[in-house]
Amino acid sequence: MDLNDVRGRFHKSIKPFTAFLIKYGIKPNVVTSSSLIFMIPACYFLLNHEDGLFISLFIIVAFLDALDGAVAENENAKTKLGAFYDAFTDRIIEGALYFCIAISYENLMPLSFAALILSYMVSYTAAWHKELKKIGVGKRAYRLLVFIIAFIMHQLFYGLLIISLLAAITIAQRLYYVVRNYKEL
Repeated sequence: MDLNDVRGRFHKSIKPFTAFLIKYGIKPNVVTSSSLIFMIPACYFLLNHEDGLFISLFIIVAFLDALDGAVAENENAKTKLGAFYDAFTDRIIEGALYFCIAISYENLMPLSFAALILSYMVSYTAAWHKELKKIGVGKRAYRLLVFIIAFIMHQLFYGLLIISLLAAITIAQRLYYVVRNYKEL
C-alpha cells in the first residue's frame, strides 16, 4: 500500500475531527505550532533519558504533524504560508530530534548526524520539485514510524541505520528520476 493511500484514508477517517477543529477556529498553522511546542518538552525528556515521557510526547508530535495536513486538506484551508510553515517546522523537529539523540547517546552521534543529513536531503529534493515527494521508500512518515518503533524496542542504533538507508535510497531514486526526466541537466 502506498503512503499516499494511507494518507488519504487517514484524512478521510478524521474528517469529523478536522471539521470540529475548524468550527472552533483551530487552523492548520495552530496545529503545526502545537507540534513544535510539544517537541520542546519531548527534547527535554529525551536529553534526560526519560524514555516513556519522551516517546509519549513524540507520538503526539508525529500525530499533530499528520493532523495539520489533514485539517488543511479536509477543510480547504491550504495556503502557501501554511505549506512553508509546515515544512519549516518539520525540519526544526527533525533537527532537534537527531541533535538530542546525538547529545544523549554519544555512541550514536555519527549515525544520528548521518540520519539528519540524509533526511534533510530527502526533504531538499522534494522542495526542489513537488512531484519528487511521491518518489522513494524513505518518506518522512516512514522514517518517523521506524524511529518510534526502534525507540520503543530500545534499538536506536538499528533504527537510525534503517532511517539512513531508507533516506539514501530515496535520494538515489529521486536523483535517478530527475536525470531520466530532465535531460537538459
